[in-house]
Amino acid sequence: MQAAVAHLRNYFGTDPFHISDAQGLHISADRLERACAQGHLVRVGRGWYAVSTRGDAFLARLTTLQLANSAVVACGTAAARIWGIPVPPGRTLMPGTIEIAYRDEGTGKLGRRRDVVARRWVIPPDHVTQGPDGHVATDPLRTAIDLARGQPLHLALAPIDAALRIVTDWGVDEGEAALELRRRWTDLRAGHGIRTVGSALEHGSALAESPLESMVRGRIIVARLPSPMLQVCVTGASGRRYRADLGMHVTGDDPQACRLLIEADGLAKYTQVEDLAREKARQHDLECNGHEFVRVVYVEALRSPERFLANIERIIHG
Repeated sequence: MQAAVAHLRNYFGTDPFHISDAQGLHISADRLERACAQGHLVRVGRGWYAVSTRGDAFLARLTTLQLANSAVVACGTAAARIWGIPVPPGRTLMPGTIEIAYRDEGTGKLGRRRDVVARRWVIPPDHVTQGPDGHVATDPLRTAIDLARGQPLHLALAPIDAALRIVTDWGVDEGEAALELRRRWTDLRAGHGIRTVGSALEHGSALAESPLESMVRGRIIVARLPSPMLQVCVTGASGRRYRADLGMHVTGDDPQACRLLIEADGLAKYTQVEDLAREKARQHDLECNGHEFVRVVYVEALRSPERFLANIERIIHG
């Protein structure tokens, strides 16, 4: 069996192949099924297989869909996976489900079927591009809009911020990226859930470095508190310079100063004891220079923001 799998890998790599291709190499359907049962191959469509890799069959299955219908475009959560854009909690699908739309109306079946959700969305040609692996997908800006559809601001900001960051990393000016984002939104203003995206566009920023930072910022904006600054450079009592996730001006202070520092503490931020020790020393140094801290964890930002918002209001208004 391993020899047959090696033969398939030499011919096709990780690309999907049809049962007829395997039979052309004198590998029968029964051997393909046994290889699937043993985990050497994965079935990625009717009559389509791929050599199993450490990842799952998502990209291989998307390839088979696009081979079968050239109008298929990965969108929503599928495009988010291609670009590395965070998916809002209320927008997730079952693991392995591929979300698609079509470039042209009437070129494919709509609705939900096994492991595929086909959207009734209009995908203009300039909203589509090729991902790094060659799959056709909505571009990062359009993908962010589709993920933010119908979401409250604190959830809609994460994909919007991430898309702006991706596009600016490509060398596009952030102002130009924001204009392109708004143009795509204008193209879709009659679409389902699109109106709610408008507020997120007003507050999107390529400076946000994590979904949690975006969520915290969104909660602050919705609470009608001043919008915080991102990636703020501050100085400790030692004279050492640091960067904080978010910073806010405190009433009565120098308008250019950010006395309140808000840290979005994700699970991956402090993975070792040394990380915690360095962060404690950093906070102490900054507190000795007059800064105050509010720390926010993911569960608070998602479900119960009242406490950290109250602390922020108390500090900034004295």
